[in-house]
Amino acid sequence: MPKQAFALETGGEKRLEVSWKGVWKDITISLDGTPLGVIPNQKALSAGQEFQAPDGSTIKVQLVSQATLKELQVLRNGQPLPGSSSDPQTRLKNAYGMVYFVAGLNLVLGLLATLFDVEFLKVIGIGVNSIIFGLVFLVLGYFVQRKSAVALILAIIIFALDGILGLVLAVTQGYNPGGVGIVARAFLLIPMIQGVGAIKALKAQGE
Repeated sequence: MPKQAFALETGGEKRLEVSWKGVWKDITISLDGTPLGVIPNQKALSAGQEFQAPDGSTIKVQLVSQATLKELQVLRNGQPLPGSSSDPQTRLKNAYGMVYFVAGLNLVLGLLATLFDVEFLKVIGIGVNSIIFGLVFLVLGYFVQRKSAVALILAIIIFALDGILGLVLAVTQGYNPGGVGIVARAFLLIPMIQGVGAIKALKAQGE
Protein backbone atom coordinates (compact mmCIF):
# COMPACT_ATOMS: atom_id res chain seq x y z
CA MET A 1 0.00 0.00 0.00
CA PRO A 2 1.62 3.32 -1.08
CA LYS A 3 1.87 5.99 1.60
CA GLN A 4 3.43 9.33 2.42
CA ALA A 5 4.16 10.76 5.85
CA PHE A 6 4.53 14.41 6.85
CA ALA A 7 5.47 16.51 9.86
CA LEU A 8 3.06 19.22 10.96
CA GLU A 9 5.92 21.67 11.44
CA THR A 10 9.45 22.03 10.11
CA GLY A 11 11.82 19.63 11.84
CA GLY A 12 8.98 17.88 13.63
CA GLU A 13 8.10 14.21 13.76
CA LYS A 14 6.19 12.82 10.78
CA ARG A 15 2.80 12.38 12.40
CA LEU A 16 0.40 12.70 9.47
CA GLU A 17 0.13 9.78 7.05
CA VAL A 18 -1.67 9.55 3.73
CA SER A 19 -2.02 5.99 2.38
CA TRP A 20 -4.01 4.53 -0.51
CA LYS A 21 -4.74 1.45 -2.54
CA GLY A 22 -4.07 0.93 -6.25
CA VAL A 23 -4.56 4.07 -8.34
CA TRP A 24 -5.78 6.52 -5.71
CA LYS A 25 -8.48 4.38 -4.09
CA ASP A 26 -9.53 4.39 -0.42
CA ILE A 27 -7.14 7.18 0.53
CA THR A 28 -6.79 7.15 4.32
CA ILE A 29 -5.60 10.19 6.26
CA SER A 30 -4.25 9.39 9.73
CA LEU A 31 -2.74 11.51 12.50
CA ASP A 32 -0.64 9.75 15.14
CA GLY A 33 -2.06 6.44 13.92
CA THR A 34 -5.69 7.56 14.32
CA PRO A 35 -7.70 7.88 11.06
CA LEU A 36 -9.12 11.34 10.39
CA GLY A 37 -11.10 10.17 7.36
CA VAL A 38 -11.13 8.31 4.06
CA ILE A 39 -11.36 9.66 0.50
CA PRO A 40 -13.04 6.97 -1.64
CA ASN A 41 -11.51 7.56 -5.09
CA GLN A 42 -9.41 9.78 -7.38
CA LYS A 43 -12.40 11.92 -8.40
CA ALA A 44 -13.08 12.90 -4.79
CA LEU A 45 -9.34 13.38 -4.18
CA SER A 46 -9.06 15.70 -7.20
CA ALA A 47 -11.94 17.78 -5.83
CA GLY A 48 -10.07 18.13 -2.52
CA GLN A 49 -11.25 17.01 0.90
CA GLU A 50 -10.86 18.64 4.31
CA PHE A 51 -10.54 16.95 7.72
CA GLN A 52 -10.56 18.34 11.24
CA ALA A 53 -7.57 17.48 13.41
CA PRO A 54 -7.95 17.07 17.19
CA ASP A 55 -6.13 20.40 17.77
CA GLY A 56 -8.76 22.22 15.70
CA SER A 57 -6.59 22.70 12.61
CA THR A 58 -7.90 21.82 9.14
CA ILE A 59 -6.08 19.29 6.97
CA LYS A 60 -6.82 19.48 3.25
CA VAL A 61 -5.71 16.75 0.84
CA GLN A 62 -6.02 17.20 -2.92
CA LEU A 63 -4.60 15.67 -6.10
CA VAL A 64 -3.75 18.51 -8.47
CA SER A 65 -2.95 17.96 -12.16
CA GLN A 66 -0.37 20.25 -13.76
CA ALA A 67 0.25 19.45 -17.43
CA THR A 68 2.20 16.17 -17.39
CA LEU A 69 2.40 15.94 -13.59
CA LYS A 70 0.05 14.99 -10.78
CA GLU A 71 0.82 16.44 -7.37
CA LEU A 72 -0.57 15.40 -4.00
CA GLN A 73 -1.07 18.60 -2.02
CA VAL A 74 -1.38 18.33 1.76
CA LEU A 75 -2.24 21.59 3.53
CA ARG A 76 -2.73 22.51 7.17
CA ASN A 77 -4.82 25.64 7.63
CA GLY A 78 -4.08 26.52 4.01
CA GLN A 79 -0.29 26.11 4.32
CA PRO A 80 1.64 23.22 2.72
CA LEU A 81 3.09 20.71 5.15
CA PRO A 82 6.91 20.45 5.25
CA GLY A 83 8.13 17.95 2.68
CA SER A 84 4.84 17.88 0.76
CA SER A 85 4.88 18.49 -2.98
CA SER A 86 3.66 22.10 -2.71
CA ASP A 87 6.08 23.00 0.10
CA PRO A 88 8.40 25.78 -1.22
CA GLN A 89 11.48 23.91 0.03
CA THR A 90 10.39 20.79 -1.86
CA ARG A 91 9.73 22.77 -5.01
CA LEU A 92 13.11 24.49 -4.76
CA LYS A 93 14.85 21.11 -4.46
CA ASN A 94 12.91 19.80 -7.46
CA ALA A 95 13.83 22.91 -9.46
CA TYR A 96 17.59 22.79 -8.92
CA GLY A 97 17.46 19.00 -9.18
CA MET A 98 16.08 19.33 -12.71
CA VAL A 99 18.70 21.96 -13.62
CA TYR A 100 21.46 19.65 -12.38
CA PHE A 101 19.88 16.73 -14.26
CA VAL A 102 19.94 18.67 -17.54
CA ALA A 103 23.56 19.65 -16.82
CA GLY A 104 24.62 16.07 -16.09
CA LEU A 105 22.81 14.59 -19.07
CA ASN A 106 24.40 17.03 -21.51
CA LEU A 107 27.86 16.63 -19.97
CA VAL A 108 27.72 12.82 -20.10
CA LEU A 109 26.36 12.62 -23.65
CA GLY A 110 28.69 15.37 -24.87
CA LEU A 111 31.75 13.65 -23.42
CA LEU A 112 30.69 10.29 -24.85
CA ALA A 113 30.24 11.78 -28.31
CA THR A 114 33.53 13.69 -28.17
CA LEU A 115 35.86 11.21 -26.48
CA PHE A 116 34.55 8.00 -28.06
CA ASP A 117 33.48 9.43 -31.42
CA VAL A 118 29.92 8.06 -31.16
CA GLU A 119 28.51 8.69 -34.62
CA PHE A 120 24.84 8.41 -33.63
CA LEU A 121 25.18 11.12 -30.98
CA LYS A 122 27.05 13.40 -33.37
CA VAL A 123 24.34 12.98 -36.02
CA ILE A 124 21.69 14.30 -33.60
CA GLY A 125 23.85 17.30 -32.73
CA ILE A 126 25.52 16.17 -29.51
CA GLY A 127 29.16 17.08 -29.04
CA VAL A 128 31.30 19.90 -27.67
CA ASN A 129 28.28 22.23 -27.68
CA SER A 130 26.53 19.81 -25.30
CA ILE A 131 29.48 19.94 -22.92
CA ILE A 132 29.34 23.75 -22.90
CA PHE A 133 25.56 23.61 -22.41
CA GLY A 134 26.02 21.22 -19.49
CA LEU A 135 28.65 23.42 -17.83
CA VAL A 136 26.38 26.45 -18.13
CA PHE A 137 23.53 24.55 -16.45
CA LEU A 138 25.90 23.27 -13.78
CA VAL A 139 26.72 26.86 -12.84
CA LEU A 140 23.05 27.89 -13.01
CA GLY A 141 22.09 24.95 -10.79
CA TYR A 142 24.62 26.09 -8.19
CA PHE A 143 23.01 29.53 -7.99
CA VAL A 144 19.44 28.17 -8.12
CA GLN A 145 20.29 25.97 -5.13
CA ARG A 146 21.19 29.21 -3.35
CA LYS A 147 17.77 30.67 -4.18
CA SER A 148 18.68 32.80 -7.21
CA ALA A 149 15.46 33.46 -9.11
CA VAL A 150 17.46 35.14 -11.90
CA ALA A 151 19.55 31.99 -12.45
CA LEU A 152 16.41 29.82 -12.52
CA ILE A 153 14.62 32.10 -14.99
CA LEU A 154 17.73 32.04 -17.21
CA ALA A 155 17.77 28.23 -17.06
CA ILE A 156 14.08 28.10 -18.03
CA ILE A 157 14.55 30.50 -20.96
CA ILE A 158 17.67 28.74 -22.28
CA PHE A 159 16.12 25.29 -21.95
CA ALA A 160 12.87 26.38 -23.62
CA LEU A 161 14.68 28.16 -26.48
CA ASP A 162 16.93 25.12 -26.98
CA GLY A 163 13.83 22.95 -27.34
CA ILE A 164 12.16 25.33 -29.77
CA LEU A 165 15.33 25.59 -31.86
CA GLY A 166 15.63 21.80 -31.91
CA LEU A 167 12.04 21.46 -33.16
CA VAL A 168 12.55 24.06 -35.88
CA LEU A 169 15.76 22.41 -37.10
CA ALA A 170 14.11 18.97 -37.12
CA VAL A 171 11.17 20.24 -39.18
CA THR A 172 13.37 22.16 -41.65
CA GLN A 173 15.45 19.02 -42.19
CA GLY A 174 12.36 16.96 -42.91
CA TYR A 175 12.18 15.04 -39.63
CA ASN A 176 9.04 14.47 -37.57
CA PRO A 177 10.04 15.44 -34.00
CA GLY A 178 7.09 13.55 -32.47
CA GLY A 179 5.52 14.26 -29.11
CA VAL A 180 7.79 12.28 -26.78
CA GLY A 181 10.53 14.89 -26.76
CA ILE A 182 8.04 17.70 -26.16
CA VAL A 183 6.44 15.86 -23.22
CA ALA A 184 9.85 15.03 -21.74
CA ARG A 185 10.95 18.66 -21.97
CA ALA A 186 7.68 19.82 -20.37
CA PHE A 187 8.26 17.26 -17.58
CA LEU A 188 11.61 18.93 -16.87
CA LEU A 189 10.36 22.51 -17.27
CA ILE A 190 7.35 22.38 -14.93
CA PRO A 191 9.39 21.88 -11.71
CA MET A 192 11.73 24.66 -12.81
CA ILE A 193 8.80 27.04 -13.35
CA GLN A 194 7.31 26.08 -9.98
CA GLY A 195 10.69 26.81 -8.41
CA VAL A 196 10.46 30.51 -9.28
CA GLY A 197 7.41 30.94 -7.06
CA ALA A 198 9.03 28.78 -4.39
CA ILE A 199 12.10 31.02 -4.23
CA LYS A 200 9.89 34.11 -3.87
CA ALA A 201 7.88 32.41 -1.11
CA LEU A 202 11.02 31.37 0.78
CA LYS A 203 12.51 34.85 0.56
CA ALA A 204 9.22 36.33 1.77
CA GLN A 205 9.44 34.00 4.76
CA GLY A 206 13.01 35.13 5.40
CA GLU A 207 14.53 31.75 4.53
